[in-house]
Amino acid sequence: MSYAFSNQEKKLIGGMSLLMIIRMLGISLIIPVFSLFATSIKGSSERLAGIAVGIYGFSQTLFIIPMGRLSDRWGRKETTILGLSAYFTGTILSGLSSNIFYLILSRFIAGAGAVSGVTMAWLTDGINIKRRNTALSIVGISIGTAVIIGFTMSSIIAGKLGIPWLFYICGAITFIAMCYTLIFLTNQSSPDRGNGEFEWSLLFKIIKEKDIILINLSGLISSTAMTGIFFMMPILISRHIKVVHMWKLFVPMVIVGTSLQYYFGKRADRIGTIKVALVGFAFEALGLILPIFSSDLTFLRISLILFYAGYCILSPVLLAAISRHPDSTNRGSVMSSFNASQFIGAAIGGVLSGLLFQYSYQYVFAFLCAGPILALFLVVQFKDFASS
Repeated sequence: MSYAFSNQEKKLIGGMSLLMIIRMLGISLIIPVFSLFATSIKGSSERLAGIAVGIYGFSQTLFIIPMGRLSDRWGRKETTILGLSAYFTGTILSGLSSNIFYLILSRFIAGAGAVSGVTMAWLTDGINIKRRNTALSIVGISIGTAVIIGFTMSSIIAGKLGIPWLFYICGAITFIAMCYTLIFLTNQSSPDRGNGEFEWSLLFKIIKEKDIILINLSGLISSTAMTGIFFMMPILISRHIKVVHMWKLFVPMVIVGTSLQYYFGKRADRIGTIKVALVGFAFEALGLILPIFSSDLTFLRISLILFYAGYCILSPVLLAAISRHPDSTNRGSVMSSFNASQFIGAAIGGVLSGLLFQYSYQYVFAFLCAGPILALFLVVQFKDFASS
């Protein structure tokens, strides 16, 4: 079995990696300090701050499957540009928000740019099924590189210029991503124009399959934990160090996670999805359990590294698994169903973390760590569409 990429595959991986670097650099500038901004803005409370975090995922959930279906009919490139335009608009408005309600609305608009499933479908359109874990892991390294830069600069820029400037910089970077997509990237296959109808019955039939349910639940659980931990961690860390120094915790976390992502992505192509997914959820569970016992800075540092390592291990493996669904003509819709489950998780993680934080931060982590523990029992049932 050959694991070498063709020249066309290399070109596609390179192009999508550069697009994801540009896009994720903007996003990663905001993530580390967003909860600090949401809890400090006029009219805010823990509950409303949680809604501001979760509303982005809720909006993504509403729009991501229609965006995926649109990409199957209209084209990946065209749909990606449309989504980036919505994200650009919402991000600029977020920086201009003067109170928590404007911020919530702005994040809803940004979330409407739900093209993560579209871009992953775009990548897998041109990659051999036997090399998708590795390909997604390479793109994951690109994302990890952007996250390292973004997480490093986020706290420094926020400390020197103020958090709103992060939204403006993110908007500028998103605009660059739009231009790059428009000029340099091309669709890998002709869109299926069909008769323009959205075949909901076919989509519902697909997403009711057992393996699809298992993957989507796994994605929901991991995303719930990701949003929740990044709601809580900046707040807890700010009790120990200033915002401008937070990068010292985030950078080691991303370096370790990105390194393990590539290693386990290649391993998944050889030993299968289940074994690697079990490792990923075990790492996440360990990272979420530690803060229940202590909010000491050392515990928080170890927790971040463990959790993010698990999250990085899972990201390419779950994506590659769902991309192997045999119905290739509806891949954008199928993969967008997975991303929808992730954003449902993001909404749950943000909103419930804000509600539980009103009582105790330990309640937040107790709720979050239950998910990966449950997922350990779910992933062993995955059959890789063997019965499809």
